[in-house]
This record gives sequence, structure tokens and C-alpha cells, in this order.
Amino acid sequence: MPKITNVVAREILDSRATPTIEVSVLTDIGTFGTASIPSGAGVNKDEDVELRDGDPARYHGQGVLKAVHNAQAVLGPKLIGMEVEGQEKLDAHMIDLDGTNNKSRLGANTILAISIACLKAAANSYKLPLFAYIATRYRPGSKLSIPGPIFNLINGGKHGAGNLDFQEFHMIPSTTMTFSNALRAGAETWSSLKTELAHRNAIHSVGDEGGFAPNLFTNADALELMALVVKNSSYRLGQDLYLGLDVASDSFYQDGKYNIKDSPRPLSPAELTQLYQNLVKDYGLLGLEDPLSQNDWSGWSKLSEVMPSSVMIIGDDLITTNVKRLQKAIDEKSCNAVIVKPNQIGTVTETIDLIRLAQKNNFTTIASHRSGETNDSFIADFAVGMGTDYAKFGAPDRGERIAKYNRLLEIEAYLKLK
Repeated sequence: MPKITNVVAREILDSRATPTIEVSVLTDIGTFGTASIPSGAGVNKDEDVELRDGDPARYHGQGVLKAVHNAQAVLGPKLIGMEVEGQEKLDAHMIDLDGTNNKSRLGANTILAISIACLKAAANSYKLPLFAYIATRYRPGSKLSIPGPIFNLINGGKHGAGNLDFQEFHMIPSTTMTFSNALRAGAETWSSLKTELAHRNAIHSVGDEGGFAPNLFTNADALELMALVVKNSSYRLGQDLYLGLDVASDSFYQDGKYNIKDSPRPLSPAELTQLYQNLVKDYGLLGLEDPLSQNDWSGWSKLSEVMPSSVMIIGDDLITTNVKRLQKAIDEKSCNAVIVKPNQIGTVTETIDLIRLAQKNNFTTIASHRSGETNDSFIADFAVGMGTDYAKFGAPDRGERIAKYNRLLEIEAYLKLK
């Protein structure tokens, strides 16, 4: 069994010109794996800690030289000689070496980079594509398929230019489509939306995740525009393509009320819930992500009660890829779908534990990128290998997003040959 011989780390840049860590793990049979870690714009207080240098003289304090040092000089020597395929032991050992409950000493970004690099090295040692190795190891005998894409076509909130309250406006192709056809539908809709914005003399620059950041007046205006683009296409709204939202409601939540441009006064949780019911009725929304504050557990439960069962009530900030928070959501019937972001929790093993719990309880699982991304396509292989229902990688543009969508195309072609 291949053993780790070296861990090499370096500081690189992500898609927002912010430093991040990249790690390579080498084995005694010459195989290796390399992983780079993304970062979110809205980092939740319940996420495990991403270690930054805090040195204002470098990258405005966002450097990751401490993380690089921890990977090479602290964790690396402790992992040499361990079997690279022993993922659970490797991850548990790094968690123990960190010694905190949120990986704040050595950094969740440090630990995750090594964790993913070990997984890739193990797959390479067995001469298997990464998705196939993951499936063989964690879902033996399962049938592999490509998750449905969720495209973020309009960016608001922290991902946009301050023009809209809701963070993401989604286009979701029907899962009856092949992935290649779904990707084509997303790309065609993105292009048509750009043309429509230009025709209206609206701003059509793109945000962090490749979606447009137009100067619209209300959140409903964005939904209306997307619906219009679909209706003017060959696709059918509510049959071929659906709309969805990542509300990220904590960004406009204050003193128990929600302040959005669609209302002349702050809304109570009940009033915001009624607004969502109207939007679902008017636009046939398929997904609502983080519709209420992450601490309003009773509000989430009430929202889930009144929404049609066909609507995905999606927990991201509510759950933060944390098994304990997911279990609470299950117990309180707060939602029926969960976002999966490995860098929120910091190891491959803990992420897999969450996916297994979600799937056991019939939750829809959505593997997700972050707003600050790299060209690493790990999350695409991970989504296929673990059998997530959807993959949310941003708009079908910008290289760091396309790297993941194109990887799914590659896997789709590979599966057709089997």
C-alpha cells in the first residue's frame, strides 16, 4: 500500500486575486495528488476556521503563509509513512494534531488541502479516475450519474454590485436532460440574458460567480427578466428550465426583520415567508436557499410546512456542512435539501459523513463551489463519486467555473463508454 513520503505546499491565487493554499502529497511509488482550496465571500461563523496571516503588508492581510508552513512543517512530517488510502485515519490524525473544535490552530484550509490531495494520490495509485475511486471506496456497487447543474445567472448580495438583495438567481434545467444538454441550455440562456440586458442598456458585467450584476430595481425584476428570457427561447419554463434563489437572508436581516427593496418596510419572518409563497406561485421556483436567518430554526420549520413538497428548501448557512446542524434540521424538519461545501468543515471524511446522513434521510444534496475559486475540479469528481443530486458551480462562464462543468462533460463521456 502506497505511503506518504512528502507534503509540499505553496501560496497561489484564487479567482478574486486572493491568496489560497495548494498542496501536493507524494507517495513512495511515485504517485501524487494536488489540491487547492476555495474560499467563500460570506464566511459563516459556524464554518471551521480558514487560517489567514493577518499581515497588512501582504495581500491586505489575506496571505496564507502560515497555512503553507503548517502543511509542510507541522502536519507533513507527522503524516510521512502513513498509508495514503487510509483517508479516515489521516483526517482524524490531522484533526487531533490541530486540537481545536473548529481547526483554528492549523487551519481548515490547511487540513482540507492535504485531505483532498491524499484522496487524489490514492486514486492515482490505483490508476482510477478520481470519481471512480470515490465511488468504489464509499459507494461500492452504486450506479454513477452526473448531477444536475444549478446555474447562478444573476449575482446580487455579496456576489454582486450591491444592486440586489438576494445573492443568487438560479436557472435549473430539468433532471430529465442529459448533462451535456443541460449545460447547453444553461449556456444559451446565459448568452440570451446578456443580449437582453444589453438591449435594455442595463449593466451586464459579471460578478464573482460569473452571473450578471445588472442595475435592476427589485429582486422580482431579476426573476421577471429571467422568466422572459426563457419564454423567448425554445425552452419551456416550468418544464425544461426552472428558476431558483439563493437568498442569503442573513445579509439583510437586522433586529428580527428583513430589509429588501421589494418592500417599503422591513418584513417579519411570516411576511417574508408569504413573499416567498407568492414568488413560488408566480415563477414556479424550484429551490429556495437560505430563505431565513440561520438562527431562526422555528421560522425554517414553518416555511417548510407551507411550501409545496416539490420546492427544495435548501440549507447552506443553516447547516454549514456540519453533521450536528444537519441532524437538528432533520429533527426539526427545517429543510429538505443541503448544500455541501467541503471547506466549511475541513476534511473529506467529515464531508462524506454529512452526505451519507443527508442521503439516508432523503435530503436533496447539492455539491457546491465557493465564490473565490481555483481551477481545481475536485468538487465535480466528488459530486459524481458521492452521488449528489445537483452540482452548483456558478454561471457557465469564467475559467474557474468552466473547469468544473467541463470536467462533468468529460466524466459523462467516460460513463457512456462503460
